[in-house]
Amino acid sequence: MPDIAAQTVVLRPQELNLVRRPETNNWQIHYKIGASKTWHRKSAGTADLADAKRIAEDVFHEARVLDKRGLAVVSKKFRSVAEVVSKRLKGDVAAGTGKKIYADYYRAIDSYLIPFFGNYNIDRITPAVISEFHRWRKEKVGYELKASTQNNHNSAMNAVFDYAVEKSYMTESQRPSLKNTGEATATRGSFTTEELIELQAFIQVWSATARTERSRWLRELLGLYVTFVACTGVRPGTETEDLAWKHIEFVDKPNMRVIHITLPKGKRGSRTLVARNELWPLLDKLRQLDPELAAMSLEAVVKSKSPKLLFRLRDGTQPYNLVNAFADCLEKSGLSKGDKDGKDRSLYSLRHYYATQRVLEGVNFGQLANQMGTSVLMIERHYSHLKPLMIAEQLAGAIPDATTAEAEEIRRYAQISSIRQDVVSLIAATTGLHIALKATNPRATDELKDALKQAASRTK
Repeated sequence: MPDIAAQTVVLRPQELNLVRRPETNNWQIHYKIGASKTWHRKSAGTADLADAKRIAEDVFHEARVLDKRGLAVVSKKFRSVAEVVSKRLKGDVAAGTGKKIYADYYRAIDSYLIPFFGNYNIDRITPAVISEFHRWRKEKVGYELKASTQNNHNSAMNAVFDYAVEKSYMTESQRPSLKNTGEATATRGSFTTEELIELQAFIQVWSATARTERSRWLRELLGLYVTFVACTGVRPGTETEDLAWKHIEFVDKPNMRVIHITLPKGKRGSRTLVARNELWPLLDKLRQLDPELAAMSLEAVVKSKSPKLLFRLRDGTQPYNLVNAFADCLEKSGLSKGDKDGKDRSLYSLRHYYATQRVLEGVNFGQLANQMGTSVLMIERHYSHLKPLMIAEQLAGAIPDATTAEAEEIRRYAQISSIRQDVVSLIAATTGLHIALKATNPRATDELKDALKQAASRTK
């Protein structure tokens, strides 16, 4: 507390003062409760010293009662607290230090939370008020928001409550329970390896018959982009728009080479995934699209740590987005809906394809969640039904005769080719290049050579 000014009246040393500023005639109450080091301020609303003393004592005693009951001493309007939190989130996003999801949080605060809760005291928001908010929000947008969107709203609400608790505007016990009344997001339409190979064959013809040069370049890039997403499981759009050659690294392992890809921007910030060596022909095709890199080897481009973007047209420009181009491609190829599930397909269906293939390959949920930058819970929610039949029968090479939906899904994915060949087959269909066994699996190559030598010696 600063030195006592000329217009300061001490009522309780180190606990309760009256202060009158030069710019006003009214007294202001300054008080602390218990061992707290925080001075709270409240206007007495009067210039009369005797009235101000009485009001100050009342405020002080009421605050002590609230503190003993474990309640917030100072009550703030939701609006004033939420505006501070929103401003902080915006600042973090603008500075590049905040997660991308922060933008969803401050939009939720500004568009939904402040308009409804703004005039409520933040320590007086009850479960009944939360229920009323859900009804108000549904009327505002005209429908029930999806569960994922409501989760974002709840996270934004908790960010406001966290700040209020930190500043003692409310206690943890006054935090209301939030709820989610939305439906879970439906699984997107899926692809099989055969369907993606069919799609690549269509894209090659579609590209060749484009009316303009730029359309041909866009379709050409789209074909490579589709396979890249399907073979890495990245989030299309958010995790690929800033991806550059400097984010690619070749790492030699004892039995094979792997490709490390650092995604500079994702749902939870930057992350690194591991791609199989079979991806290199696709990367080589992307290199050839850039006139400045075409004369270099792929090894040299990767080692150069070039800041050039990975997905660019032949003239060096980055397409605005590939969403519309992919939708147009699906419609014209007749593959816009899944044959079995009838669900609409989108670029995210490629990420779903990747996850399905890896589960059927035997990758555990923890590894897959880490690879895809998501939670184990999310993987379990969408893919746990594949596990029992896959482990018992699919890896043994026998497809179950059951007529269940789970068995049918396994048949859809397994009847095309060996699961472990999905990346090789798709890359070959996209680039026209087939990778030698020596490059993909040196140990298998050596074992095959030994077996052939032994077979040859027995025939002599």
